[in-house]
Amino acid sequence: MELRVCVGSKNPSKIEGVRRAFQAFFNNVDVKGCAVETGLPPQPIGIEITMRGARIRAEKALKCFSDCDFGVGVEAGFISFGEVFYDVQVTYIVDRNGFASYGFSPAFPIPKKFAELIIKGVFKELEEVVDNFYGTKNIGEKGGFIKLLTKGVVRREDLTYYSVIAALIPFINKDVYM
Repeated sequence: MELRVCVGSKNPSKIEGVRRAFQAFFNNVDVKGCAVETGLPPQPIGIEITMRGARIRAEKALKCFSDCDFGVGVEAGFISFGEVFYDVQVTYIVDRNGFASYGFSPAFPIPKKFAELIIKGVFKELEEVVDNFYGTKNIGEKGGFIKLLTKGVVRREDLTYYSVIAALIPFINKDVYM
């Protein structure tokens, strides 16, 4: 039987990360993306708004297609510790029965000057700042800022993969989570 997973995004990096994570635990997985609007700012700042964005994406994804077993929302946002902003991917997964869980990726520091340009409203989201600074185009769909910072060692889909794996833990261990 095929497991159908619907992602609240058409971003290829997010879809690939979700696919890899589900395939680590389930056979015969079909992952499809659906463009959704969260009604939130393009660059969420703070863990609560980032979590809300992931949840909205997952819930809307589940409604995009009638045959989905899981709705998955992945939202990248900024969190701060002291003076430093970090980029983190938050995943929310919900099944048709309403069972749900959050997961988080490793976070990495954002250059202060990049964060300030977003906070001051010069740019709406990190991708715009990065594309402007590096001369890239749609870097968020092509490995992400993390790919540039790590010289290709880590890609955005890797961060998505780990956040989805973390969110899947209660689903693959229902005996201890329910």
